[in-house]
Amino acid sequence: MPKHPAPKLNPEWVREARDYFKQFLKVTKFPHPVRNGARGSEFDYPEWLVMFIAVLSVKAKVKTYLGIHRLVKEHWDIIAEGLDLKPIPESTLRTRLKKICHSPGKPAVFIFQVFPRESLAHESKRRQDDDKGKGSRVAQKAEGSRHRSKRIARSR
Repeated sequence: MPKHPAPKLNPEWVREARDYFKQFLKVTKFPHPVRNGARGSEFDYPEWLVMFIAVLSVKAKVKTYLGIHRLVKEHWDIIAEGLDLKPIPESTLRTRLKKICHSPGKPAVFIFQVFPRESLAHESKRRQDDDKGKGSRVAQKAEGSRHRSKRIARSR
């Protein structure tokens, strides 16, 4: 069975996003549940950590829970910075992600309420757009329209 590489994210982006996310939760006075329900066992991993992992999975466009877990293991030193925790087990991560209504391909709603879609655009796609050297998005759209007009004129 081929070994799948962990999705790559810029470690600097991960740090900045983590700091931004934690600051957002602090400013909005997000409650940090400590147990699974009223009488359930205490969580070993904070809720904000699981939510942040969901954000990273959207950024990296991960398609499976195993892929999310590989991503987490790859960036654990940044994700759990300042916490004395071992990497979250895959089954625990899957359960906790489902609990916040996040699944690969169908992200939790909160993600796009905190992070603009543009900030979660895949980095390689953004680099391709930058490499084109076409200038602003408006210029790129105008360029695309001009090419469509030429194709239409040729087809007549």
